[in-house]
Amino acid sequence: MPLQLKDAIDKLYKPPRDGKRQVLAVSRVVAEKLPRLESVAVISVTAPGRPLASLEGFEQVLRLSFADVDFMNPELSAQAREKLVEAFRPKHAEAIRRFVEVLPIEVATVVVHCEGGYSRSSAIALGLHRLYGYATDTKELSQANPSVLQIMLGKCTAKRGI
Repeated sequence: MPLQLKDAIDKLYKPPRDGKRQVLAVSRVVAEKLPRLESVAVISVTAPGRPLASLEGFEQVLRLSFADVDFMNPELSAQAREKLVEAFRPKHAEAIRRFVEVLPIEVATVVVHCEGGYSRSSAIALGLHRLYGYATDTKELSQANPSVLQIMLGKCTAKRGI
C-alpha cells in the first residue's frame, strides 16, 4: 500500500539519521500535496496522454511518461499488449540514474510518484534502494512492476518488441 500523506510528510521531516538518502513511493495525489522542501527531489511518472502532475515549487524534478505494463508477464492481456509501445525502457532507467547521480547533497529524500503509487513508482523506488542503498520500507513496495524493476537493475533487455 502506498504511503498516505501524513506518513509521507513525517518521513520528509525525519530522514534517516545515518545520513543515508531515502526514497518514498507515493500516489500522484499525495505528491501534489507534499511540502516544497529543498531536501526533496521528485521523480514524476505519468501515463501517456495524462496531464503533468502539479509539482511547482520543487527544484529537482524528473518527469517521465510510460505505461504501466509488465511485459515479462507471459499472460499479457490484449489491453496490455497495446500498451507495449509505451512501456518502460532502458532510456527511462538511464534518465533516472543520471538524475539521482547529480542531485545536490542537500537532497535527503527522493519521492517517486505515479498515478496510484503502487506499481511503477514502487519499482523505481525499489530499484534506487537496490542500486544506491537508499533507505526505504521494502514491504510498502510489494506491488512493484517486475519489468520496470528488472530494467532499472539492468538485468533485462527489451522483450516482446519493447
